[in-house]
Parts: sequence; structure tokens; C-alpha cells
Amino acid sequence: MKNSLTFLFLSAIILSSCSSTSGTVRGTVCYPSEYIPAMNIYLKNKETNKIYSLDIKENQKPFKFKKVPAGNYIAFAYTVQEISTDDNNKTSIANGGYTHAVPCGLTVDCKDHSLLVFKVENGKTTKNIQICDWFGAIMKDGYN
Repeated sequence: MKNSLTFLFLSAIILSSCSSTSGTVRGTVCYPSEYIPAMNIYLKNKETNKIYSLDIKENQKPFKFKKVPAGNYIAFAYTVQEISTDDNNKTSIANGGYTHAVPCGLTVDCKDHSLLVFKVENGKTTKNIQICDWFGAIMKDGYN
């Protein structure tokens, strides 16, 4: 009996240490140009405000974050170099995000450009996060 209890106790410890406490996030980057500039992609946990970052090389479309703690997140990106020019010829980095306009199709009828919240679950992969809205992504919840 004592050996059985010891075995059950050790089995419980081993099984609990094997359970995942994080997930994976996979997605793609789009950019309104012939090429995709180098950029930094960010995931921000909505509860803790912790930010995870990933560098993307020029023309790299797919991205993958590993070991992201479970929670609710937003995804956004900033270009590495200044590539956006305003009416006063002032250049700045460009920003884009995974917004409500992305699953809407990014047409002129898509009016909601706020960042879309998605869930990361333990041991699972969250797919199809598309950082493709570069025309009006509302970054108030982003990296300020």
C-alpha cells in the first residue's frame, strides 16, 4: 500500500510538470508595398500588459511566438526604419496591427480599426494572426 501511494504521488508530480503553461502564436505579416520591410512584432497581454517581441526580416511573412503564457492578447508591429512620410515631409516608422478590419477583409466598408483581442491557451497554437492593417490601426492599446 505504501509503495502504491508513493507511486501515485510521484506520478502526479511528473504529470503536473509535463503540462504546458504556455501556448504558441502563429501568423503572417502583410504590408501595402512590393516588399515587406524589416519590423518588430509585438504581442501584448491585456491583463498583465507584458509585451513579447519578435524581429522580422525584410520580406518575411510568417512569424511564430513560442512559449507565450495563456491569456488575452493583441498583436501589432512597427517598422524598423522610418518609411512613412506625412504631408510636411516628416518621416516616421509605420505601425500596423491585427485589427477588426482584417477579418472584415480590409475593404472601405471595414470601419473598425481597433486591435482585435485573441486568446492564447496552454498547450495550444493560436493561428491566423494577420498583422495586415497599416491604414488606420488604432494603436492606443499598443506599445505606447
